Amino acid sequence: MKLKQFFLRFRLVLGVLLAGVMATAVYAHYDTLHTYLSPGPLSGVNHSGESLEGYDSHAMFEEDCTHCHAPVHCVTDNKCQGCHLDIARQRTETVGLHSRLPGTEKCQSCHVEHQGREAVISAVAFENINHEELSGFSLVHHETSFDGTQMVCENCHTEGRFAPDEVSCIACHEDANGELIAQHSTEHGDNCLGCHDGSGAIVEFDHDTIFALQASHETVGCSSCHSDYVFAGTNQSCDGCHGEPDMHAGQFGQDCGRCHTAVAWAPAQLTQHRFDLTHGDGEALDCTACHEDSYVAVVCTTCHEDAEMTAVHPQEAVPDYPTETCVSCHPTGQPADVVPLANVSVPTTD
Repeated sequence: MKLKQFFLRFRLVLGVLLAGVMATAVYAHYDTLHTYLSPGPLSGVNHSGESLEGYDSHAMFEEDCTHCHAPVHCVTDNKCQGCHLDIARQRTETVGLHSRLPGTEKCQSCHVEHQGREAVISAVAFENINHEELSGFSLVHHETSFDGTQMVCENCHTEGRFAPDEVSCIACHEDANGELIAQHSTEHGDNCLGCHDGSGAIVEFDHDTIFALQASHETVGCSSCHSDYVFAGTNQSCDGCHGEPDMHAGQFGQDCGRCHTAVAWAPAQLTQHRFDLTHGDGEALDCTACHEDSYVAVVCTTCHEDAEMTAVHPQEAVPDYPTETCVSCHPTGQPADVVPLANVSVPTTD
């Protein structure tokens, strides 16, 4: 019995020793296996322009896998921070971006290596960071720079610090349109984040209190209505933005809302017509019966001859007739809806 226990313990110790020897051998030859183990070349881009611990880029230690990789645990934050001391300081002192982001102990979550020599691993994939949730500022309009290149954190956080009051907006936008930014700063100050949240909307501003952005207006960009970013005094009428279409120029007037809605120009349907369209014998009139030349002008005398109208509009009762348009007194065309002229007493018949 004792002999059996001895052999079991011997096999266990021998197994552990052999495993240790094999692990040591693999670790000792870890670098020589990089050709077979590496999923791809390391980045040769130096985004900072500075050397760290004597290295200009990750490509310089591609032959030394253990520089970043540790057995079992693979890539560790301690390995990375051995060179990136500024990141270690941020996390220790709880300042900067890497102290605020979750999961920064896994550097590879944002900085993906083995993507080739030209890969810029400092250009963090924005989909891995919910910048809007983290800071309240959306990156929907800040994915590419004015020159079309992909934006990186340092484009806005020029000093490598990430507090909101340390973000430089003017430095970048000034290069794109210095005259506009100078005027905008004079009128509104330099606190860009006080009004802008990156989404294109104004912070804590309800546009509907000024002009309701409904239907098709909901997706229109600000500059479509506010050219040169001028907001005060913007014309709110339809023709202020759209102008009068050539297809009915001079025919329908500028009260677009009588036929159109903000959903779309077509289909158009007359929805506002105060004058009774069954005026006369009870049958619906053709539009041209009253609108002979255009839909803006109304002609009543085609049916109501001047002689007849003069007889029922004596000068002592209606002194301005026929200089006043008929709809001034007859807005609906119904006898019961006669509106007397101001300061004129129109006699009634028994």
